[in-house]
Amino acid sequence: MNIRTKLTLRFTAIVATMLFFFCLAIYFLSEDYRREEFYSRLESRGITTARLLVTVKEVDNDLLRIIDRNSINALFQEKVLVFNQNNKLVYSSLDDLNVPYSLDLLKEIRRKRKVEYVENDSENIGMVYASDEGEYVVISSAFDRYGRAKLQNLRNVLLTGFFVSMLVIFLTGAIFAGQVLQPLVRMNAEVSSISAGNLGQRIDEGNKRDEIAKLAMNFNDMLHRLESAFEIQQQFVSNASHELRTPLAAITSQLQLILDKKRSPEEYRNVLQSLHDDTRTLVDLTNGLLTLAQSGIEKQRLQFQSIRVDETLFAAQNELGNAHPKYRFLIEYEKLPDDESLLMIAGNEQLLKTAFLNLMDNACKFSSDHTVRIRFSVQNKRIDISFIDNGVGIEPEEQELIFNPFYRGSNVQTSVKGYGIGLSLCRRIVLLHKGSIAVQSAPGQGSHFEVSLPVPGA
Repeated sequence: MNIRTKLTLRFTAIVATMLFFFCLAIYFLSEDYRREEFYSRLESRGITTARLLVTVKEVDNDLLRIIDRNSINALFQEKVLVFNQNNKLVYSSLDDLNVPYSLDLLKEIRRKRKVEYVENDSENIGMVYASDEGEYVVISSAFDRYGRAKLQNLRNVLLTGFFVSMLVIFLTGAIFAGQVLQPLVRMNAEVSSISAGNLGQRIDEGNKRDEIAKLAMNFNDMLHRLESAFEIQQQFVSNASHELRTPLAAITSQLQLILDKKRSPEEYRNVLQSLHDDTRTLVDLTNGLLTLAQSGIEKQRLQFQSIRVDETLFAAQNELGNAHPKYRFLIEYEKLPDDESLLMIAGNEQLLKTAFLNLMDNACKFSSDHTVRIRFSVQNKRIDISFIDNGVGIEPEEQELIFNPFYRGSNVQTSVKGYGIGLSLCRRIVLLHKGSIAVQSAPGQGSHFEVSLPVPGA
């Protein structure tokens, strides 16, 4: 059973239950009103008959029967019985209608003062009428033909209205369910058209406010993550196959060359040194590729923790300084906050330190004096860190390309060793922390890289 049918049936069942109890309430309230109204008329007729019989001396039994028979308020099959103080029947309005009674009934009426009961479909009321001559018992009986006919008509109307309403409710429920589920039907059709070859396709997010729109937004976010994962996988395979081929080919050729014939110890030493250099290149390149791939999935694999940015920067500086003693670091502080919590962000300390290491290493590596100026400031709910060098600079048309994997500026391809991974890795790490990275540079005037990270809750 599909969702539309379930919604239609449940909607119909809920409304049917409410309507059923509503009809029952109307019917039983009408029945209760009919009964109370009819007993009230019976009581009035009985009291009137007893009053005429007992208090009006000019009225005898025969005249009273004539009055009862010709009364415009007479009820269907009406009969009134009057009993004296000795429980003797002193008056009966009709001789041809039998109203069962017993001594026990009369005693009960005298004790309770009023008794209502049903006998052979006729409704009866027994009451006590007090006069100067004593207490009389009056039993008034009749069949409520008109009231019951009206009640039967009301029951037929309610039943007919109930079943007609059920049909209307079922049809409107089906239409309503179809309209409600239409966005899901459309979304299902859009999802069915998405495959591994077109993960860039997105489904319509509607008004971006209701639950279905939020489902579409979450699905699009999932598609974005899947697309990123596929891109990372494809880039890694492509980059690894392209970049690892060269050092592996060099190692293979050198091994083949040295195995062709016997060599002198000096030649073996030179080849082994060359193999060692190629192996180190291969290790560095592999580590760079793995780190680059890891940075794309780190957000899904790791939970971010609260880290202090300035301490992470100092840790990266110390690590780079120990590895390259000739590097110099000039750190300038601008607009530091009094509240140290504004120096904290949610992130991965190791990845962020890797980004700082690459930016400082590039600045020192491309500067003739191996010096990097670092400006650190907190303002406008962001932490800004600038890395400034006085190196060869970057051509304007290449300033965006340098963030692509394995791209190297045309003016440094032969002068400085590298693989073109560092800046791509930096950008990915900064974006992972919801920050931004930008570069300002000109040929011969150095470069200025600025990293901006948001401060949560600032």
